[in-house]
Amino acid sequence: MKVALIHATTTALKPIEEAFRKVAPEIELLHFMDTYLLSMLEKSGSLTPEIARRFSKLVTLAAEAKPDCIQLTCSAFNPLTAILQPLYGVKMFRSDEAMLDEALLFERIGLISTVKETPAALIDYLQEKQPDCTIESVVDPGIIHLLFEGKQSEHDERVREMIEAMDGKVDVIVLSQYSMAHVAEQVQTTSPLLIAPEATALRCFQYILQK
Repeated sequence: MKVALIHATTTALKPIEEAFRKVAPEIELLHFMDTYLLSMLEKSGSLTPEIARRFSKLVTLAAEAKPDCIQLTCSAFNPLTAILQPLYGVKMFRSDEAMLDEALLFERIGLISTVKETPAALIDYLQEKQPDCTIESVVDPGIIHLLFEGKQSEHDERVREMIEAMDGKVDVIVLSQYSMAHVAEQVQTTSPLLIAPEATALRCFQYILQK
């Protein structure tokens, strides 16, 4: 069993590897990464044709490795799955769909993000699946770069502040990126707190078993 993982940041590596080791250690993980994609997205503010073409190169490399499925790990690029899926014979999963499907069991959903372009990608998915859901979004743009600079304590503190500000105002809180998953262990909330890595690994494993 093989899963190809497509990354735009190094911060996704540890959370998703740990999740697969816990859920399905027998799955071989193949990593395909292009960190320049996030820089392109931050400069453009949207998913441009240039970004789509560059991203598709990663998908092509991943597909050529003949995995059982392809899994994205960066939520800001999720809309590209619908565009690129018809071009490949291997199933491609969004980074967050398993987590968001769980969030849709609740009426009022809170999104916490550290990349400015991320919320729109998640909100589109949620509203397409359930138009009546209520969504509150809080974003602290760019603080993901604190992780790149080795300032994890400062990053985690600012994420905790967003969580604490939203807690109790929604029915469920979603940590929108893999890079924030570890912060869930640092807080206690009255609202359920969802993270993506383990839900993602479980969905990939279940998909492979059903093939």
